[in-house]
Amino acid sequence: MAGEVKVGLHIPAASDGPLPLKAQYVEFFRHAERLGFHGLWTEDRLFHDANLLEPLTLLTLAAGATERMVLGTAVLLLSMRNAPELARRLSSLDYLSGGRVELGVSLGGRPGEYPGLGLKQSERVPRLRENMLVLRALLRGEPVSHEGRFYDLDDAVVRPAALREGGIPLHMGGHVEPVLRRTGELADGWIGGPFTPPEDFGACWQGVLEHARSFGRDPERIEAGKLIYVAVDNDRDRALATLTPFLQAYYGAARDPRTFAVYGPAEEVAAQLQAFVDVGARTFMLGVPSLDVDHLERIAADVVPLLRAPA
Repeated sequence: MAGEVKVGLHIPAASDGPLPLKAQYVEFFRHAERLGFHGLWTEDRLFHDANLLEPLTLLTLAAGATERMVLGTAVLLLSMRNAPELARRLSSLDYLSGGRVELGVSLGGRPGEYPGLGLKQSERVPRLRENMLVLRALLRGEPVSHEGRFYDLDDAVVRPAALREGGIPLHMGGHVEPVLRRTGELADGWIGGPFTPPEDFGACWQGVLEHARSFGRDPERIEAGKLIYVAVDNDRDRALATLTPFLQAYYGAARDPRTFAVYGPAEEVAAQLQAFVDVGARTFMLGVPSLDVDHLERIAADVVPLLRAPA
């Protein structure tokens, strides 16, 4: 999708130590909105060694603290969710936030999480597809009859309907070929994960657009997003030091932030983000390592103004 670059924040919702207090999150959300950030996004996991906040609960807190920002998941593990129950939660959150919810989804999940929910990991792809279809249908607010592999609905109704025309935007996360094909067929957008460099991001995005055309869809109606972790500091070593414990608490010690995060002086960070813009990214979910509002101010003042979508 052509147009401006939208810069949002990926909320730091995981910690190997104590999590921030509610008041600290609320101040972070309000400050981010005052600074003009486009959205607030968060991730999803069931079991984890770190302290980790459930995404829709956290976004509900964000909805009460803000008025304008998009509230999104990047990403929700949809193959592990019950679509009608999720539709009820999203219907409520969308209504209470004034129609600001966007849903990024993926397969994801670790092997132990599926049996922990009474699900079969071998069924995750068909469950994802059916969940997408059922969720979209229910969020229209009209009676839904559906007889599928996982759900049997007879004039089921979930209201209030999603406030935006066309419903809650649904984005797919992932970079393997089947995901790109499903995005082109079913989704409103695609989210490139944190480990995808610009050249791979661009190739994946072109794949999404090609699949959209093959399904008779207008590729201009699909948007490319990018989740990426950032730390802005004139001292690159200090910037890396702020990212490392945060990222390793979530991804594990084997993941070296130097291989996928963006950190250092504002101009360097902006240049690395611009490389994604140049190959199609239009929405950023910038993963910050803490609720430090001074850091947000530096990103807003020194990084965001340097990002430009190609003409």
